[in-house]
Amino acid sequence: MAKAGMRRPEVSQPHGTESNKKMKFPKNEVNPVPEIQGKAKAGNKKANPT
Repeated sequence: MAKAGMRRPEVSQPHGTESNKKMKFPKNEVNPVPEIQGKAKAGNKKANPT
C-alpha cells in the first residue's frame, strides 16, 4: 500500500534508473586478460610461486 500523498509513477514515463542519458566515458580499447586455467584456477596455492 502506498503512503498518503505518494502518486503512482506513470508506466509510460521513465522512472528510477530507466533514462535516455548516455554514459560519458570512452570505451575500453585494451583487450581483456585471459583467465587462469586448470589447477592454478581450482587450487588454493599460488599459481606462480617465486
